[in-house]
Amino acid sequence: MERTMERAGNFLPRVDEAAGTPNAVDPRLVSLTAPASVAAEQYRTLYYRLERMRELRPLKVVGVTSALPGEGKTVSTANLALTAARANVERRILLIDADLRRGQVAAMLGTRSRPGLAELLSGDCSVAQGVRCFRSSCLKVITAGRAPEEPTQVLASARMRQLFQWMRGHFDEVYMDLPPALPFADSAILGHQSDGLLLVVRANATPAQAVHQAVEQLGGAPILGCVLNRAEVGSNPYLKDYTRK
Repeated sequence: MERTMERAGNFLPRVDEAAGTPNAVDPRLVSLTAPASVAAEQYRTLYYRLERMRELRPLKVVGVTSALPGEGKTVSTANLALTAARANVERRILLIDADLRRGQVAAMLGTRSRPGLAELLSGDCSVAQGVRCFRSSCLKVITAGRAPEEPTQVLASARMRQLFQWMRGHFDEVYMDLPPALPFADSAILGHQSDGLLLVVRANATPAQAVHQAVEQLGGAPILGCVLNRAEVGSNPYLKDYTRK
């Protein structure tokens, strides 16, 4: 992989034709499908909070996880990356699906899953093959690829550390969708290599104890804060009067 990374400096990511089909995109990607919505505005708010944090500390690689499955971490990661790409077209933005157990980024974007991260780490594809350009925008995507037999070992490998180095050298912002923190060690492994972690919490669903356990499971990784997902618009009095009629 080291030689592949060295040759990748001037690579041209390929455009995935499947990603160009509007109907293939998951409607929950509101940053793309409904940019004027309240939900999309909340992702913009989250993004600009990260921007303010970048003025104080390095924050190039951001991981997104949750305590349990089904809390909306993948939707949040993808929307955050899409928001970043729309806000700063001159920046190099990368969305990477590091959930090798149940990768969903490819399905949400309507693109092919293979080759992806698993193939990159196994040496079955080159960087130019594994990195896709989403809809000819500044957003590049690495999908999960096939599910390996031992995802934790793959993510803890020297190849993954080399990929981190390459990402830092070739992108301005990297957003990683990580597996849930409680069932697996994957998020703790990658979280310590990230500049910051966001913990997605599903409103009125995620037990407080699970959140506390997830923080402990992450073992000192740089947690930036929590993202409350699926909260009702009416729960925020400052938003309900500004929804479009």
